[in-house]
Amino acid sequence: MDVESVKRKLTDCYIAYMNYLCNSKGINMTQFDKQKLIEIILYILNKTKGLDYYHMFKIIYFANGAHLAKYGFPMVSDEFCALPDGPVPSILYDCVKGDAHCDKELKDMLEKTVSKGADDAYYMLEAKRNADSDYLSKADIEALDHSIAENGNLPYGVLRAKSHGEEWSRAYKQPGRKVMSIVGIAKDAMASEDMIEYIKENLAIEAALT
Repeated sequence: MDVESVKRKLTDCYIAYMNYLCNSKGINMTQFDKQKLIEIILYILNKTKGLDYYHMFKIIYFANGAHLAKYGFPMVSDEFCALPDGPVPSILYDCVKGDAHCDKELKDMLEKTVSKGADDAYYMLEAKRNADSDYLSKADIEALDHSIAENGNLPYGVLRAKSHGEEWSRAYKQPGRKVMSIVGIAKDAMASEDMIEYIKENLAIEAALT
């Protein structure tokens, strides 16, 4: 098989994989994925001394995009969906809002490590312990620190507008689930063309192996 045939095959696999992501009911996170997500949340909450979940979601989104654009793979395994107020990590979002069909294991992990505000401050989150740094790489911490510094204190309206990028717009307009593509998120995070091709090839290979 020549190089062009291989490229076409990889592209076909990539398209099929992205269609799967957009039409499936979600992804399956491993135990490690869930624990890492918890540690990311705790890291953010400890750095900010507590935060509302809207800012939390956006800090994770922009950190994930920056990590993806720089290294070619996402920082978190959750999938982001385009909601009216911007992207949210969908599995985590369902757990935070107490959706009946949320991931029960992640919800239990969240309740053991994060406390919610009472009454009118129900949207505020505080850490019950420090983050376990064994789950966070230097690249993770770099991306998180940068996102916290850039987005942690932005007013709601400014952060909302900032999060409404091209990939958010594409996903929000599509019928059904508003799943944002990994490639689109990387493009919005200013990934280079070479990195975009690298991400596409990795997604295609992953799809071919599943």
